[in-house]
Amino acid sequence: MEPLEARDLFPIASQWNFLNHAGTAPMSLRSRAAVEAVVNDLTNRPRQQDRFVEDMDRLRRSLARIIGGDPDGLTVTRGTAHGISLLAQGLDWRTGDNIVSARLEYPANLFPWMAQARRGVELRLVEPEAGRVTPQAVFALMDERTRVVALSSVQFWNGYRIDIAAIGEECRRRGVILAVDAIQSLGVLETDVRAMNVDFMAAGAGKWLMGPVGIGLAWFAPALLERIDPLLIGTGSVVKSTEYFNPEFRWAPTARRFEESTISWMDLAAFLAAAELLLEIGIDKVEERVLSLAGRLGDGLADRGFEIWAPWPRKRSESSGIISFRKSGTPPEEQLRDLTAAHVACRTHSDYVRLSPHFYNTVEEIDRALDVLTPERASI
Repeated sequence: MEPLEARDLFPIASQWNFLNHAGTAPMSLRSRAAVEAVVNDLTNRPRQQDRFVEDMDRLRRSLARIIGGDPDGLTVTRGTAHGISLLAQGLDWRTGDNIVSARLEYPANLFPWMAQARRGVELRLVEPEAGRVTPQAVFALMDERTRVVALSSVQFWNGYRIDIAAIGEECRRRGVILAVDAIQSLGVLETDVRAMNVDFMAAGAGKWLMGPVGIGLAWFAPALLERIDPLLIGTGSVVKSTEYFNPEFRWAPTARRFEESTISWMDLAAFLAAAELLLEIGIDKVEERVLSLAGRLGDGLADRGFEIWAPWPRKRSESSGIISFRKSGTPPEEQLRDLTAAHVACRTHSDYVRLSPHFYNTVEEIDRALDVLTPERASI
C-alpha cells in the first residue's frame, strides 16, 4: 500500500489538517474496527483467553519487525515511562554509579533516572549545542562509573535526530547500557536496534505508531534481559501462568516476565491494527514521505523568515518529522490561535510552535499551513 492510499482510513483528515503526530495521533478506522470487535465480543459472546494470547504474540512479532529486534525481547507496557522504569528500577545500582542523559529530554526519560539519586546514582546531563546532542558531548561526560546512557532517538522539542548508532558503538566498547526513548521515531523512521547497538528501547503507542494512549512497548537485548529484576510481579511473570492451584515461581524466559497482569484488550486490538497498518505501508515509505513533507515545511518556514529551532537546513541523518519554529515579535500563542482557527492541529513548546506531519498528510496541507502563518504570501 502506498502512503496516500491509507488517507481514507483517517476520518479526521476530512475535517482537520492534522499536523500534531508528535503529540497525540488520531486513530485509524482499522484500529476503531478492532476495538469495536472486542467490545462486541465482550458484549455478546464469551471471549476466550486463547484469543488474547494469540493477539499479544502477533503484536510482539509486528513490533519486533518495526524495531528490528526479536519478539522474545519485547514486552508490552503502559507507555514510555513504564518501560524506562522497568530498566531504571530493575538494575543493580551501586553508590557512585552515573547515568548520562541530556538536558531538555522529555521528562519520561528523566524522572526514572532522577529517582535513582536515592541509591547514590548521579545523573549527568549533556547541554545541547546549537540544538544538537552530539556523540562527542555524550562521551565527554562518560567515565568508568557510567552504567547507562539514556537518550531519545529524536528530541521532542526540536526534532533533532541523535546519532544513536555512533553512541551505541562506543557504549558497547565500554560495556555501558544504551537506553533509547524512541517515542518520536518508532513508526516514522526506520529502526534497527541491533545495527544501532541499542540495549534497551521504549516507546508509547500514541504518537507516530498511531496506537492508543495507555499502551506501549519496551525491548531488552538478550544479555540485558537476564540482568533486570522485574519491578511488578504477577501471574504473567512466570513460566506456568495458569497453574492456579499448584503455583511455581520461575520467571518467564522472555521479556513477557514484565507483563505481570492482563492489559486492556481494547488497547491491544487498536495497537495491533495500527502496527500492522504501518507494516503494510512499509516504514521505509513512511520515512521517505514524512521527511519530504517536513523538509518542505522547514524550507517554507525559513523562506518566510521564521526561525527553525535548531539549524536549518538539516542533514537527512539529523532530520525527523518534527519542525519547531517561531517568528520574532509574534507570540506562539497567536500563531497557535490562527492555526487552530484554520483547523490545523499543532501545539506549542516553550516559545515555539511545533508541527509534525505523518504519511497520510499531503503537500497541499503543508502549503495551507504555511499560508495561514503568512497570509500576506498566500495572496500573492
